[in-house]
Amino acid sequence: AARRGTARRAAEGKEVATKYVESATDQKLFEQVYTDYTAEYLKGPMYWHEDKLMGVLPQYPGEPIYMNNKLTSNVVGNLKTFSSNELAFLAFLFFGVGLYGNLMFNVYDPQWIRVATGEDFNVSYIVESFFLPISFFFHIACY
Repeated sequence: AARRGTARRAAEGKEVATKYVESATDQKLFEQVYTDYTAEYLKGPMYWHEDKLMGVLPQYPGEPIYMNNKLTSNVVGNLKTFSSNELAFLAFLFFGVGLYGNLMFNVYDPQWIRVATGEDFNVSYIVESFFLPISFFFHIACY
């Protein structure tokens, strides 16, 4: 008798199933599964498009450049694996080293005068000066 009473109370406590309403989490999950499936499909040989042959398609499967009319982090290429703080640090570091190389080469230890007197360039200044334009790309990528 006790079992029947417990079963009856459990049956009374059950709620009636309601109509399914898709939540934001469900939409995001569907979008992620759909994107993953599409990326895997586009990697395969069954998808043919003339842009794949010509090499003009800028987006790789699974790495979209635009989503919802906004640029994604895939635009910066290999720099997307760095955090913004790391990229800001590298931007300052490369800017400092590059500025040092340029100033030493042209102002504080002029190399053209050394060459005119028959001496060699200080090659480290030249290598350091190449750091300056690289700092610009770190700066842009850290946004």
